[in-house]
Amino acid sequence: MKTFLIIGAGEYGSHLAVNLCEMGNEVMLVDKNERIINELSYRITATEIGDYTMRNNLEALAVYDYDYVFVCVGSFQDSLVIVDCLKELGASQIVAKAMSETHERFLLKNGADRVVYPERDIAYNTAVEYSNKNIYEYMRLSDDAGIYEIETPDSWCGKSLIGLNVRKIHNVTVIACKNGSGKVEAIHSADYVFSKNDHIIVMGTASDIKKIAKD
Repeated sequence: MKTFLIIGAGEYGSHLAVNLCEMGNEVMLVDKNERIINELSYRITATEIGDYTMRNNLEALAVYDYDYVFVCVGSFQDSLVIVDCLKELGASQIVAKAMSETHERFLLKNGADRVVYPERDIAYNTAVEYSNKNIYEYMRLSDDAGIYEIETPDSWCGKSLIGLNVRKIHNVTVIACKNGSGKVEAIHSADYVFSKNDHIIVMGTASDIKKIAKD
């Protein structure tokens, strides 16, 4: 179990807080919008209402006691002010939400340890999925690498992982398989035999994945 302070109860902050709580973590969610906080209070470990661009309100939260502090406010200026104050108050790990690349750069300069850019990342992931008919899910790992759910290539069906020598020949790593009912199982054995009815979860670069997705 970890402890999280989430500042900002917009769409991203609210979903993040609820998901973290459901995973067994302790979460403090704060925002100046009384209606939203009251609506979420029964689903979150603890909530507070206030303006957290004000230093004294942040001080009262004892921000240094949390494993992570997420800054999820939408305002460019407010997020910079909050990150700057959090750094001065000794917050150990500050993760801030960015609305643009410029916003991202300033957040990092002001003391954020990491910046997330959900709108950009979701848009990119969606573009990858819908521009390639044989790709069903995608998670970006870096500028060029990711984890993909794809159809099993026809030429792989009925053959084993070791027999195809997938990693050496295709430069991708097969992680798991997903059957028709949606159940995902990790592939631990090189003797695993590919089936046409299954999708496979693979990790690799975009160019290498596209080659086998068209197979």
